[in-house]
Amino acid sequence: METISEKRNQILQEIIEFYKIQPGITTELLEKLEEYLLLMNSITIEALNDLKELSCYQVNLTDAIDVLNTFINSVVEESDKIFPNEDLEILQLDYADEISLNELQILEYLNNLNQSDLNRFKLQNALQEVDEKLYEDEFPEMIMNIIEKLILAINSDRIVKVEDLM
Repeated sequence: METISEKRNQILQEIIEFYKIQPGITTELLEKLEEYLLLMNSITIEALNDLKELSCYQVNLTDAIDVLNTFINSVVEESDKIFPNEDLEILQLDYADEISLNELQILEYLNNLNQSDLNRFKLQNALQEVDEKLYEDEFPEMIMNIIEKLILAINSDRIVKVEDLM
């Protein structure tokens, strides 16, 4: 049985193969593309593994937001190297380490990342469903699922962005 990491690597290899046959793609550009895609994939897999590890224990939502923040920091840092003049409009949640985030703060942050007006990462329905279950037992698990979807959506957004390199 293939792991998620193996499946994602296979998909990235297919994307790279697609660009190899495109006219006008230089070896240098192809190497830059491959390095970027593999790096973004490893950042994503690491974040997903961290989330999976957290879900094995009693979910601490502040820890889940820490995983998301680490992922966002890495994405922004690596994207700045490839696309130096781009504003990703993805900001980490800035809070002191000794503060424990409450459910409302986390939900508001995720709504802001999704840019509710635009539904940027197509999470509006899931966020509304979580809002209705704000203080219920399944809330932490639902938030973890949304964070996972958000990480995957951000990664997909960055993979599509490589088209700008061409």
